[in-house]
Amino acid sequence: MAKNKQTKQTHEDETLLEVSQHYQDWTEDNDKRALRKNGWNDVTDAYWGELPKDWPYQSRVVDPRIRTSIIEKDARLLNNKLRGRLVPREGGDILSARVNNSVLDFQWENANHGGSMETKMLISSQDARLYGSKFAFVTWKTEKDKDGKLIFDGNELEPLDIRDCGMDAGATHIKDAKWFQHRKWWYIEDLEAYNETVGKESRFQFTEELKRLMKDRSYQHSDKKSTERLSRVKQLKGLEDRLGEDRAFPVVELVTEYRKDRWITFSPHYKLVLRDIDNPFDHGRIPIAQLRYYPLQDDPIGESEVEPVISLWKAIQAVVCGYLDEMNIKMRPPIKIIEGAARIETIVYGPEAQWLVSRQDAVEEMRASGDAQRWFQTTYSALVSAFNIAMGDMSQASSSVDPFNRDKTATEINQTVRQQQTRDQRNQNELAEFIHDIMGMWLENNKQFLFSDERKHEYVLRIIGTEAYNYFKRSGLDDMVLPDESMQAIVDIIELQGGDIDDIELENLIEAGKVPRHPVQVNLEEKDPEKILLKPKMRVSELNDTAELSVVPQDLRGSYDYVADVKSMAIGADQELQAARLQAVEMLTSNQMILGQLQQEGYQVNIKELLTNTLEDLGLKDAERYFERMEQQTDEQQTGQSQEAGQGPGGPAQNIPEPGLPGVPQADTGGSSAIEQMAQPKGI
Repeated sequence: MAKNKQTKQTHEDETLLEVSQHYQDWTEDNDKRALRKNGWNDVTDAYWGELPKDWPYQSRVVDPRIRTSIIEKDARLLNNKLRGRLVPREGGDILSARVNNSVLDFQWENANHGGSMETKMLISSQDARLYGSKFAFVTWKTEKDKDGKLIFDGNELEPLDIRDCGMDAGATHIKDAKWFQHRKWWYIEDLEAYNETVGKESRFQFTEELKRLMKDRSYQHSDKKSTERLSRVKQLKGLEDRLGEDRAFPVVELVTEYRKDRWITFSPHYKLVLRDIDNPFDHGRIPIAQLRYYPLQDDPIGESEVEPVISLWKAIQAVVCGYLDEMNIKMRPPIKIIEGAARIETIVYGPEAQWLVSRQDAVEEMRASGDAQRWFQTTYSALVSAFNIAMGDMSQASSSVDPFNRDKTATEINQTVRQQQTRDQRNQNELAEFIHDIMGMWLENNKQFLFSDERKHEYVLRIIGTEAYNYFKRSGLDDMVLPDESMQAIVDIIELQGGDIDDIELENLIEAGKVPRHPVQVNLEEKDPEKILLKPKMRVSELNDTAELSVVPQDLRGSYDYVADVKSMAIGADQELQAARLQAVEMLTSNQMILGQLQQEGYQVNIKELLTNTLEDLGLKDAERYFERMEQQTDEQQTGQSQEAGQGPGGPAQNIPEPGLPGVPQADTGGSSAIEQMAQPKGI
């Protein structure tokens, strides 16, 4: 017993030594990244428009080009909702991929802890441009209220501050990293509340020991956040980071090291390991996604988009401030006064001012050279052009058009758009990889946690979008079919009654015998086949515009790849989709050659669905209300219309196809009614 305890203590000491060394390494590296010239602090200053303290100009006016460029880039890339799809691989099928895709779409909308997913994508993109990389924690979150009622249970994404993150220095990306550490300041009461909401295997241990150490005077150490790193943003705003100063709600700094097989949480100040558990996720990956727009071979963090242009940005500010200084000098120039020839207190700039002098040349304004004003436009334009080229924005130096003139040539506009699209498309590739990693872990989490409760046998989704609704409708998820056993039972009933049954009674028998094509068992605990209750996988609303879809564990089987359509998130994607659908409507309704070819191949255009999607793209919500079903005509009305169309009273005329179009085949019923056909013995 004593030997096992000693072995365990030795293992804990070795673990603490390992994670503490990792912590020391990356915190030292992050300090250098923040404090070096053009490092993270200088990048933050440039984004906020903070000029150096030793600025050599009196004017401190800033042209916020870095901030504008970053915001516009993210607005172009992340201006719409994500559209993506799952592609089935081993063990998967197209229908299951579409079901899983609907689950992911719902979770994307529902993962709003700390902001919507659109906001989190913007935060991630902005920080990746500023600091080289952005890390995000991909997790499964379960939240309950004080009464134990489930509030949230699903996938989540938490963007992490890069200043509190460190990773294996030998890695090239988070995917091949051996470890990743994240630092977080916990309120003690939140730490205790966390232990109450998770299982025993995931709880923090030694919390009482930690509180004792925090109160022990001989071991007292300040866990203020500002002692580990200063918040540059709060400094620029003149604020103080007060996290850790509140005696009523003390905090402790905890660091979690994520490995592929283990999670280790420890306190670097109190040298205490609070948790050492196996990776709770079955996917066996470090649950961190990394967004990096510009990779560097020797640095897993990558390259900042802002750092290379800081010198150009400062040059632009110098030109602007120098110009303003000279303008101020010309407006209120220094004056030369001959000593004793003027009363200085009377020399005031203003209307009808009276200067008391004893000679005409007693006061003289200084004459500036005016070089700063003369060369301002040329110098400013050249620097702005160089800055825009470096950032991948529009370039004004490639044209003879005055950059201060709003008129632009068509060639200049096309070149600007082309240059922006080139950089944006390059960024979209990295953004797609980032979302692919997130969705891949989300999908694996669904397989592990969505039905982890044995009492839960289905996950009900509300299908609202027209595209998903129509797809599942076409797939027959709400269909009711008549199996052979029910058909034979109906035939037996008809034979017992001697064929004396009307159509209404027959229709009732058929409806009673139908079963769902894709059944979902309601009473899963029932084993008696006679008492099992089934319902369709999809239940359509009375208005036929929305539906409920039951997701069952079988739907999550198989492997899938997520393809993120990041182009759909870019600005202008909606207009492109609208234009494409309008062109499709025109082509599929007016081109007789295409219609004829489709009919020959056995297809017809679903014009209603196409028009519905087009109207919704144009901004008309609930486009289904613009379509109404035609009322069923009576037999007399149909007979009258048939006679007007050249059909005889005894039935329709022969189907004569139009030239160039295939004829419609006639169903051969043999002249018997539905009752007679069902009552016929098999084999006849």
